[in-house]
Amino acid sequence: MGYSFWIRLDSKNDVGRVMGFTGSILYEEYFLDILEQYEITELNLVTVEINGKTYPSSKLDSIFAKLEN
Repeated sequence: MGYSFWIRLDSKNDVGRVMGFTGSILYEEYFLDILEQYEITELNLVTVEINGKTYPSSKLDSIFAKLEN
């Protein structure tokens, strides 16, 4: 078992309100499940923080590509 990553995701819902998710994940599959459950897409993603560091959403292109398949 590896170490968990703390993530913070802010995304806009269908009416434009910013919603947030904070949690820890161990595996990429968990991250994919969170994106799907909260209906987070590249288009509505506002901010991404992993272990307290901000990342551009473009760094997650490969993750979103997996959701589309």
